[in-house]
Amino acid sequence: MRKHSAVFYRDLVAAPPLIVRGEGSYLEDSSGRRYLDASASAGVVGIGHGRTEIWDALAQAGDKLTFVYNATFTHPWQEELAERILSMAPDGMSGVYFVSGGSEANESAWKLARQYFVECGKPQKYKAIARWQSYHGVTLATLSLSGRTSWRQIYSPLLLPVPRVAPPYEYRCNFCAGKGNCSLACADDLERTILLEGPDTVAAFFAEPIVGTTAAGLTPHPDYYRRIREICDRYDVLFIADEVLCGYGRSGTPFAISAWGVSPDIITLGKAIGSGYAPLGAMVISDRIRRAFLQGTGRFVHGLTYSGTPSACFVGNQVHEIMLREDLFTRGARIGPYLEKGLRQLAGRHEAIGEVRGRGLLWGLEFVADRDSRQPFAPEDRFTQRLVGHLRDNGILVAAGIPNANFGKDGDHIQISPPFTISESEIDLLLAGLDEALESQTRLIAHGTRCHAARLDH
Repeated sequence: MRKHSAVFYRDLVAAPPLIVRGEGSYLEDSSGRRYLDASASAGVVGIGHGRTEIWDALAQAGDKLTFVYNATFTHPWQEELAERILSMAPDGMSGVYFVSGGSEANESAWKLARQYFVECGKPQKYKAIARWQSYHGVTLATLSLSGRTSWRQIYSPLLLPVPRVAPPYEYRCNFCAGKGNCSLACADDLERTILLEGPDTVAAFFAEPIVGTTAAGLTPHPDYYRRIREICDRYDVLFIADEVLCGYGRSGTPFAISAWGVSPDIITLGKAIGSGYAPLGAMVISDRIRRAFLQGTGRFVHGLTYSGTPSACFVGNQVHEIMLREDLFTRGARIGPYLEKGLRQLAGRHEAIGEVRGRGLLWGLEFVADRDSRQPFAPEDRFTQRLVGHLRDNGILVAAGIPNANFGKDGDHIQISPPFTISESEIDLLLAGLDEALESQTRLIAHGTRCHAARLDH
């Protein structure tokens, strides 16, 4: 038992293990125990743990530049990283604004969308529309955007009013239930909401191309984002793609939205762009937005102390070089099918797996008590919590999904998002661990149910 910590942990009841080392896909705690990090530590560590070459390079460059304030100066590392990112971006993107992480990126994007319409002479357009089962950050503004009900409840008096539309959640879709295929009614829900809110008031629509732990691995129909783009264009609404988790190689392409063949007006990045070696995020903006500002005031009324800070941009360049050199921007497209095949084989063996969904190296498993009815496990079963805990006890880390996947009414799921460097043999270890954990936990729940029924009979 460790002594009392001076750290104010998220969980004050159970102190987390003390991690002292990371290498490749593994973490090691102070007792020498190793964990296969199949969540890439919240989807962050794309290039793997323990890349000492980054620290060596930073040490060599440390005598050149420590800090400059972005409102007054720029520096070579910021300029270089912005060019690198734009070289991979979808058509029509022409600028990069750096921040310290995903929440800052999304809050900056909302503010940019608002000012864009002021610059265009449409100051009445200010509203943002988002989706249920979404997550865009922990600041009050980005939590206002988020459709993660369990995280919103305690702060609801402080949140901004944001209209939300149905997610592209075919497994639990109320629009298409029983029809056998997707009608894209979830996309058309955006048009309905724009019309009800008033097109002259709506500035932006936020969406994660592939959803994270609020509905892990949720991947829309191939035509979904084309319909979204058409609707946004019809009503002069900016489409903002939140790629904080699913972007920068996670889905097997540099930008996740590229798989749908559309270009957003703003793309937000985080997590893998710094890969955990520096707090770094970014907002990638379209030429349309740049032109509006150049023709208007020429100044974005916004600023963050650590926007484009030299050390973070330097590390971002090192991460980018490693990813280029090792083909990590697209490795998910090559090794992802191996992981997908294994997950689908698990689903063939375990009735508790209701759906396997995702792309590249971002996958979700949704669990159900009854596959035919898609009925979730009862909350008292604590299925996700027990499964994730069982895996962790056996040296495998996956991300627990937020327990409201079934539209706020319970629901169990996990997110699998390993480092881009994960090997097939490490995937095999993950799959074997999942297989054993699912067998163990479903057996315990079945046994508990039988025992409960027996007690009722007596």
